[in-house]
Amino acid sequence: MSQTVTFKCPACGGYLEFDPEGQRFLCSYCGASFNDNEIHQQSEAKEEAAEQAEQPSGGLRSYHCQMCGAEIVTDDTTAASRCYYCHNPVMMTDRLTEEFKPDGVIPFQLDRKQAEERFSAFVNSKKFIDKAFFTPQQMEDFSGVYYPYWFADVEGEASFEGQGTRVSVATTPKKTVTTTRYFAVRRKGRLSFRSMVRKALSKADRKLSDGIHPYDLDQVKPFAMGYLSGFLAEKRDVEAETVKPEMLQEAQAYAQSMMSSKGSFNSLNGNTDFRATKTSMKYMLLPAWVLTYKGGNNAEPYYYMMNGQTGVVCGKLPLKKSKLLLWSLLLGAAVCAVLCVGGAVIW
Repeated sequence: MSQTVTFKCPACGGYLEFDPEGQRFLCSYCGASFNDNEIHQQSEAKEEAAEQAEQPSGGLRSYHCQMCGAEIVTDDTTAASRCYYCHNPVMMTDRLTEEFKPDGVIPFQLDRKQAEERFSAFVNSKKFIDKAFFTPQQMEDFSGVYYPYWFADVEGEASFEGQGTRVSVATTPKKTVTTTRYFAVRRKGRLSFRSMVRKALSKADRKLSDGIHPYDLDQVKPFAMGYLSGFLAEKRDVEAETVKPEMLQEAQAYAQSMMSSKGSFNSLNGNTDFRATKTSMKYMLLPAWVLTYKGGNNAEPYYYMMNGQTGVVCGKLPLKKSKLLLWSLLLGAAVCAVLCVGGAVIW
């Protein structure tokens, strides 16, 4: 049986959860609150104990809740969850240690209430959304999740060689003279590209995960397991070497665009060469609020994500087709009536 940890209140022994609004750790029982420094030592001690524990093999694993003793079964990428019985927040100690320990984390800035309010405002602005999407029962599945990402900083040497043209036109009463001048263009420079991002969880939907970016990376904090308390979290299953070639191609494309910019030329053609000299990879956990909706039997699932820091939203919302059809028929009838009246007046 693998180990879990729960961050306990130093005052009463109840469990602590991270509060996005106050950026503090709150006790659900006695109401006490603690700052980062007060929880940091507890977090370090639990991480150290986890690193010394035996590391079981991958696949489904079972854990014991420290509060009620119930067995918790998770897949091999779940790093933080809740006990199904007592709802106590638990962290799987063997999931984010050693090579899987993130370099940093952006804590949630929006709490559940704020996220639900923003979600409601978003869907209320849509006229043809399925009303079942608004029910309290549906909102119970609104979950705060930390998703893993790779960030890369790439530095390199770039050069460009090509030919540019500048065209000028002079007009006189008798003729128009077009002059084209040709230039040999050579450019060199040292380029740096910061914070290129790729998802580090294979099962995450890339359109959704990319759609809620960017995050304010000035808010990154050194990773501590305490930030996960009260939220779900996933660990990476995509390695840095898997996404690194794609990031280098992205840097190459950026270099191509920068070095071949026309500038003062009317046209510019040539070849760009970019050689990466340094690549730094960082593994981060970023916050998101997630909601899944599935209406009826065998209905298509709809996924909705909100940036847990900025509130940016992305997702496909379920349309009420009967309502859309009714509005279409009413609009069609109105247009038809206007045309009939207009035709009668004209004739």
